[in-house]
Amino acid sequence: MNHRLLPVVVFMTLMLTSLLTGCRNYQAAKSRIVADLNRALTLTVKEKGDNLITQDTIRAYRQLRQHAGGRVAIALADKKFCRHLKDKRLRDSSFITFDVVDNRYSSVDVDGPVVCSDTLLVRNTRVGETLAFRSYARLSSAAILGMSDQRMPVALMMTAMLWVLCFRQYMRRMRGRQPLAEDFGGLVYSETDGCFYDVRHESIHFTPMQQQLVLMFWNAPSHSLSKEEICAALWPKKDDANDTLYTLIRRVKPIIEAHTNLKIVVDRGRNYSLIFNELKR
Repeated sequence: MNHRLLPVVVFMTLMLTSLLTGCRNYQAAKSRIVADLNRALTLTVKEKGDNLITQDTIRAYRQLRQHAGGRVAIALADKKFCRHLKDKRLRDSSFITFDVVDNRYSSVDVDGPVVCSDTLLVRNTRVGETLAFRSYARLSSAAILGMSDQRMPVALMMTAMLWVLCFRQYMRRMRGRQPLAEDFGGLVYSETDGCFYDVRHESIHFTPMQQQLVLMFWNAPSHSLSKEEICAALWPKKDDANDTLYTLIRRVKPIIEAHTNLKIVVDRGRNYSLIFNELKR
């Protein structure tokens, strides 16, 4: 594998594993909450039986449904239900809803961020009605995330960050240990990482087009290029690239002069040369 891609691949692998592990643990926490709600609801209905919902409550429900156009759910904050919840963090935010199952029945969703149990259908023999029970816990996604085990995802994410820092430090040390390539006027090119450096081995930042131009100067005999050579290499499909070349030369000149003992000069308007800057010697 290309050594330039290795740190990226390792970083992306660690981050992707962290993300997938975090999502899996989030879903596992949500499933545990649903299972806890299901269990507590089943125990509550089994213990209270027909006493959980009174005839007066059902009568009030029918009146509300009539005024609301058929979509009503009554919420009950039942203490026994809350005590049956294994996770004590759910007790202050959990409640039960019920609907009467008849020809006008339709499931009603509770507004807001909630986790919902399965629907439990129970026949109330006292009033002769079938009731649909659901239990809810008001929890945001952030709250569920806080209840999930995110130690491994966080550890993987921290490892990814540490990998980046260590690799950057390693590359800096390796560059410091490597002998400098032969320089030309304080300009050094490393074929290993495809970058230009000054004599202090600090990278010189060029745009991709500037980098290509300077590399052409670096590789050219006598470090001299004709206008035609440059235009043909950089803008092969452009009929007249003189203005574009002039702009590129004008912008790369100060960078060269700031970091090296070189300068770019034009010879009779046809050739450009990278030569020593006598003023900086």
